[in-house]
Amino acid sequence: PAHLLDLYLLPPISSTSSHPPPLSQKEPTFRPPAEAEAPASGGIAATLSGLWDMAYDTVVKPYAEPSRAKLLPDHPASIKGKEKPTLVVSLDGCLIQSTWSRQYGWRYAKRPGVDEFLMSLAPFYELVLWTDSQNSADQVVDRLDPRRVLRHRLYRDTTTFQDGSHRKDLNALNRDLDRVLILDVESEHFALQPEHGLLIKKYDAEADPQKADAELTRLIPFLQYLARARVPSLVAEYSKLEDKSDVAGSFKKRLVELEATGQYRAGKHGQAGRFVAQTQRGGEKRGSVWEFLRR
Repeated sequence: PAHLLDLYLLPPISSTSSHPPPLSQKEPTFRPPAEAEAPASGGIAATLSGLWDMAYDTVVKPYAEPSRAKLLPDHPASIKGKEKPTLVVSLDGCLIQSTWSRQYGWRYAKRPGVDEFLMSLAPFYELVLWTDSQNSADQVVDRLDPRRVLRHRLYRDTTTFQDGSHRKDLNALNRDLDRVLILDVESEHFALQPEHGLLIKKYDAEADPQKADAELTRLIPFLQYLARARVPSLVAEYSKLEDKSDVAGSFKKRLVELEATGQYRAGKHGQAGRFVAQTQRGGEKRGSVWEFLRR
């Protein structure tokens, strides 16, 4: 279709050839055998257990567990205490939609609002792309993010394969979990830490010919608020929203509460709102968002 954006196009493939798998193709499920009663001979049990351990380590583990213990590098010592919160973002269905046809091969549609979303949040977050695609998707991401605002890229080898799904274990990120959120289109992807997940609808370019999708841009005010207000726990603040299926709408209601309690002062005539911080003496210390960030 004319509205599809070719970020990276693979050559067409003949009907007799096997075409490359989609970005989100699942792998066969590997599960350790259920515990059974030990045989009469302890030697046989030990041998079978050893064989299973060897098979798991050599065949299953490279696909089922993250390829390294720390998925992200340590923060530099120079920014200790000033680290940005981390926002993990998925790729297929979230930022783009991938489609394949015999005529064109793989084509990718860019979700409306991607550029605004990334550029609006880059000053406030450590943006991490985490996808269950192979690292061959690098060429797609290069076209999607030419300014490299996505600081890190994590691919399928860093996921945890469990119950037939490639799950993203935030514990492996090497970051303070209180300051980590994940944006995805599949709840299974963040099933290990569901309280950290923001779930949005998967993008469908065919159903959006006018490019009116606003799933990403509607999240910007809430995510900017979390970073600007420097809440001690992003997860705790996120949990205060009434309806997780409508983050933008719930956040508007939350703002009313913050203004009523004096924690946030709305701006006038389009000006930015102001946060109210408590001084050590218990008095109020007011300032703009930027002054709040500099403290």
